[in-house]
Amino acid sequence: MTILKFGGTSMGNENTWRQVLQIITRYEHPFIIVSATSDTTRQLIKTAKLALADPEKAYEHASKIEQRHQKLITNFLANVTITHHSIRKKCQEWIKKQNQQLHKLIAQIDAEKEINPATMDAIASIGEQLSSYLFAQCGQALGLPTQWINAADVIRTNSDFGQATPDLTYITNNLSAIHQLSADTIPVMGGFYGQDNHGNITTLGFEGSDYSASLMGAALSADAIEIWTDVSGIYTCDPRVIDEAYPIPELSFQEATELAYFGAKVLHPSTTKPAALKDIPIKVKNIFDPDAPGTHISTKVTSNGTAKAMTFKEEALICTVNSSHTVMGYEFLANVFKTLQSLHLPVDVVTTTEASVSIAIPPCSQLETLVEQLQSAGRIDLQENQAIISIVGCNPQQSTLLIKETLDGIGEDIINMLSFSHAKRNLNVVLNSDRLLTAVKAIHRKIFT
Repeated sequence: MTILKFGGTSMGNENTWRQVLQIITRYEHPFIIVSATSDTTRQLIKTAKLALADPEKAYEHASKIEQRHQKLITNFLANVTITHHSIRKKCQEWIKKQNQQLHKLIAQIDAEKEINPATMDAIASIGEQLSSYLFAQCGQALGLPTQWINAADVIRTNSDFGQATPDLTYITNNLSAIHQLSADTIPVMGGFYGQDNHGNITTLGFEGSDYSASLMGAALSADAIEIWTDVSGIYTCDPRVIDEAYPIPELSFQEATELAYFGAKVLHPSTTKPAALKDIPIKVKNIFDPDAPGTHISTKVTSNGTAKAMTFKEEALICTVNSSHTVMGYEFLANVFKTLQSLHLPVDVVTTTEASVSIAIPPCSQLETLVEQLQSAGRIDLQENQAIISIVGCNPQQSTLLIKETLDGIGEDIINMLSFSHAKRNLNVVLNSDRLLTAVKAIHRKIFT
């Protein structure tokens, strides 16, 4: 079995749906995971926020989402040789049902004068509920044995709405909805969402459909997981920024995770975890060039030149804590990281001594609280408007050359933090955000071209 995940671009319109269905016919036993149609999740989130500020506009947004999906189905089925009246009717009824649910949730937000996390997840998941059911019906219209699976019946999570943690053991042991399908059926399931133990819809984090694909791959012990997007693999850097960027043939699970975490948009950061547990390879492929090799991700660790790829985060800040007490270093650091943990703040880059620590973190709404709580540990200095460049897959035998070429690429710009890990094979640089893109282009020229 091969898990095939198709993202928002793949689900963009009736033409890309046909391309995807053509790709599916290449496989003997595919299991399909789809994202919402292009931009739908963002529009749903916007609709939820409008429900709080301007309910009438929220209803208008809901109508536009409904109309867009109705148009997609009409256009797709218009080109089918044999008219499938029953399929058209099922699709129209499903779209109407999801729109009614969205209206109900808008009214709930308006009545409660707040958007609670559970309601936001219920709204955000509607895109995948729409696309997965409709795509399965369209597959049937073309004669494929596609069958919709409701992700809420399969993906069980905790109740951390917006960033729910899946229970892989439960998922693996409770696949009755899938096992009931006949051997020649092609399952189609929406990614991104699941359900907690109380029957509430949950989501796995923005762009979480990749994660869903990896979860299903691990649960079903698939032969491979393929992430289909609009680029031919994972590139040496974002091709929208670097014209000379090119696809990387191979990455390890750790390297792919590092790239995703530090800003590469191709994969969700948690995608590799379930696949790595079962040693299931992941491939990143291009729907517009299906014969291109793409990027192969596995447990294999290889060296390719000085480094394999680079990525960047455009927004960060540095929080430096200088100890004002004569305490043991481990106690000082423990207090700092305990504070970060209590506020659920992720740490991107760290440099430390016994009496001070500098931490690069994403901008956050809890910054004032963080500073207040850290003041007991020492003097706090903040540097805002920072950015992070991360170079991944570094060749340990060429670390000196790598650091030299990175510094040469940055030139006279001031580096605010520098961190190299031989074990993780990565180099992180924190610098002023207004110098980010210039530095990225210069470093890429030095190392990858």
